[in-house]
Formats: sequence, C-alpha cells, structure tokens
Amino acid sequence: MDSDLENLRNRVVAFCDERDYSLAPEAEKILRDIVRMKETVGGYYCPCRERRHPDTVCVCKPVRNGLVDVMGSCFCNLIVAKKS
Repeated sequence: MDSDLENLRNRVVAFCDERDYSLAPEAEKILRDIVRMKETVGGYYCPCRERRHPDTVCVCKPVRNGLVDVMGSCFCNLIVAKKS
C-alpha cells in the first residue's frame, strides 16, 4: 500500500502544482481511501463516484476539465482551489 500511496500522492501533487491547486487538509485520509479502491476494484477511482471507468480515475476527468475552478474542490475534496 505504501508504494501505491506514494505514487498516487506524487501524481496528485504534480497535478496540483501544474494547476495551482492545493491538497485539502484531510488529503492523507482521502488518498488512503483511493488506494483502498485500487486494492478492492483495481484502480485509483474517486471514492465519491459510483461509476468505475477511466473518467473516474483520480485525477478524474471533471477535475482535469476545470471542476475545481468552478466548485472550489473536487468531488471527494482531495484537491481544492488555492485561496487568493
């Protein structure tokens, strides 16, 4: 689990840096939940989405398409907009 957690964290942090977003204060718990999803259903799926397909793999398609800019966070509150 630790290497999966580190890989996922690195991927999400790189995305946040690229988009000028932040990880939420409770990010570590959410990242662990996503890693558990990988262990049980085979992918880093958003824990808040019912459908399991490529568009719901973290970082999910709605987030890549600007959801955080509109809502202030992603569906599971892992990624948040930086306060100005």
